[in-house]
Amino acid sequence: MDIKYFQIDEVSKATEITKRTIRYYEDMGLIKPVRTEASYRLYTEEDIELIKEIKNLRCKLGMNIAQVQNFIGLKKNIQNILDGSTKDINKIKETENKIKELVVIVDEKEEVLRRIKNNCNKYLNQLKSLEE
Repeated sequence: MDIKYFQIDEVSKATEITKRTIRYYEDMGLIKPVRTEASYRLYTEEDIELIKEIKNLRCKLGMNIAQVQNFIGLKKNIQNILDGSTKDINKIKETENKIKELVVIVDEKEEVLRRIKNNCNKYLNQLKSLEE
């Protein structure tokens, strides 16, 4: 199966992210595009999906770059464990603990979002009653 490559203009359009931001993500080690002999960046569909995921983590979940780096690193560790590349029991336990910590953080954020949503619905109902 041939891998299809995309230039940065195409990636920018597909992800709705500026070329400058895509280069920044590369500088931060979040993505690693292939380079041609002329040093042009070439991206795979996998790279595009990763960029979209980074965008969601940053924009929708409000993660900073360090948090995104940790999250992406955790995903890579999990994949290495699942595919058998990592067999070190200490690394596996460490990864397991990080996942548990992440679940706690997500639960906390869900609770905050639930309260905000409930307040918004309460305000909408109050405003609606004023219209009637």
